[in-house]
Amino acid sequence: MAKLQNVIVIGAKFGTGTSTKSGSPKPYQFANVSYLKNAESFQNEQHNIQMAGYDVQELSTLFDAALFERFKTQCPFGQKVHLMLDADPQNPSRNIVVDFELVK
Repeated sequence: MAKLQNVIVIGAKFGTGTSTKSGSPKPYQFANVSYLKNAESFQNEQHNIQMAGYDVQELSTLFDAALFERFKTQCPFGQKVHLMLDADPQNPSRNIVVDFELVK
């Protein structure tokens, strides 16, 4: 299990539903956390994008109501935490958040 340390989590989402965009109903589910990352400028021959402050990033989380409830009630949003990462059961080449711990 890997750890993403000292991350400022700013939100968590957990949802299910049925999409009808393609015509036929298609169920969906998602779970993720949003966090702040230091903004990084980007420059090459065609682009010069200067950034300051933070960028908002999202990571998928384990689709688990108990984990979402833990984020909702115990995560100190806006303060640093450590995100615990593990392989995504649906795609083992990708990591997802499976837990968090408070920074001591």
